Amino acid sequence: MIPHPPRTLHYSTRAIKSQWSPVKCQHFLGFFAKVWCMKTMPNTNEEEKTRWIKPLIEKQVKIKTMSEICPFSERTLKYWLRDYRSSGYNGLINRSTRPRSQPNETLIRTKERILELRKETDLSALKLHWKLRKESIQVSARTVGRILKREGLTRKYRQRKKYPPRTKTIFLPGELVEIDIKYVPKIISGKKYYQFTAIDIASKWRYLEVFDDYGNYASIKFLKKLISIALFEIKAIKTDNDPNFTNRYTGYQKSIDPLNPRLHPLDIECQKLNIIHYLIDPGKPQQNGTVERSHRSDQESFYNRISYETIDELNYQIRLWNMYYNDLEHYSLNGRTPNECLKVQNVLS
Repeated sequence: MIPHPPRTLHYSTRAIKSQWSPVKCQHFLGFFAKVWCMKTMPNTNEEEKTRWIKPLIEKQVKIKTMSEICPFSERTLKYWLRDYRSSGYNGLINRSTRPRSQPNETLIRTKERILELRKETDLSALKLHWKLRKESIQVSARTVGRILKREGLTRKYRQRKKYPPRTKTIFLPGELVEIDIKYVPKIISGKKYYQFTAIDIASKWRYLEVFDDYGNYASIKFLKKLISIALFEIKAIKTDNDPNFTNRYTGYQKSIDPLNPRLHPLDIECQKLNIIHYLIDPGKPQQNGTVERSHRSDQESFYNRISYETIDELNYQIRLWNMYYNDLEHYSLNGRTPNECLKVQNVLS
């Protein structure tokens, strides 16, 4: 930025003559008339610096005398002279003031651990922060995010439409469990398999089991196995409108008495177990969002990473994966794992 003209230029000739001797006054009036009465004003900082140090280089005036009238200090003029004599005109170009060192920089071994965990687990910055905290490595989630971004390990997200905030219902473990089916991506020995998934809304605790069929019998068998394994009492389940869960859009139409439709075997089993069976609206998988999101984690972190050739290998791997998932930190649990959440709820001893 080009500075304003020196303050002494606004003084009257009488004021200058009262401060200096006649010879000195005549010398400086002629000098500044030569310096400031140019046809063009300087356009860059380099031109401005050159304008002030050129008389000093040509020894037309002493630096101390120049500093009395120049808008810059004597020290600044000395810096400019030093830079000009060492590098010429290029030495007057403004250099970056960016710090060359950072005393609070993250340790190299911490950065390496962050990158190692990211490549192994593909977890987000906040989840990596929680894992590192358990390893006694104190680093903020924002720092982890900056390190991942600097290394090109982040992805760009599309901007989502903002909706007004809504209150979230707080559930107790077992108050509502979402159930859904995921197709196993790989065909084993020429046969398709199906992953039944149940996830508790409150604790995010999850149970998985693979079947070679997804009919009514498999649904009932999975529900009974879930009840026997779950560490809490299941009061209600929620499923989609698939025929292996309900007759609402298939068997109801075939019922002789519309007021007393034929119930699905799963509904009959739920009545025996005193469990409420909720259904989502047709074409609204978002209403079963918790289990759908867990299926995405299954695909990205399990099926895309492991290999299996037999159903026994798949069952073994999926048990290990389910144990890992129940010990994994969750955003909705504020960094706690499903098993830790059950301990807080006094479900686990």
